[in-house]
Amino acid sequence: MKKLILNIIYALIPLSFAVLLLAFPSRTASILFIMLSIFILYGSLKELYFILKADMLSDRLRLISVIKNAINIILSVVVLFLSFSKPDVLMDVVVYIIAIDLLLTAISDSVDYIVLRRLGFYDIVALDVILRYVFAILMFMFPSFISSTFIKIVAIIILILSVLFIAISIFSWKRKKDEIVVEYEEKD
Repeated sequence: MKKLILNIIYALIPLSFAVLLLAFPSRTASILFIMLSIFILYGSLKELYFILKADMLSDRLRLISVIKNAINIILSVVVLFLSFSKPDVLMDVVVYIIAIDLLLTAISDSVDYIVLRRLGFYDIVALDVILRYVFAILMFMFPSFISSTFIKIVAIIILILSVLFIAISIFSWKRKKDEIVVEYEEKD
């Protein structure tokens, strides 16, 4: 029973977020972008720290990684500023910022991929790099679609997955409860 309650609580968090995203898309997106910006800022600062301390990286790879992380830091600060000062302009600007970030990360990851392939790491999949290019191009081509419809689609998907998670949790709890009863009856 305790696990069921925890599963339902865990599912209610994204469920409530999805409902808020559908009801108040600009405000909720602004909060989401604040959290995302803080996450990107933290990750970029941490990665930049480790890159500057690492001695085994080539100068070219180090320069590209430093530039990528510096741009990520600048973009996340811009998104944080826009989230607090101009939330109505935020959606349009953020789509372009994310597209630029995806494109720069894809270029950087392409260089990383080529270098790692030359070093003999053949099991690395390039799908991540290709998907970053595709999503960056789509965001540049359809920014208004991304900023309005995409958020609604994401909210609906989160809503459906949360409800499914709750239903599966209840179903598995009932099934385990029935198995315990059957086991107890068989022992008699």
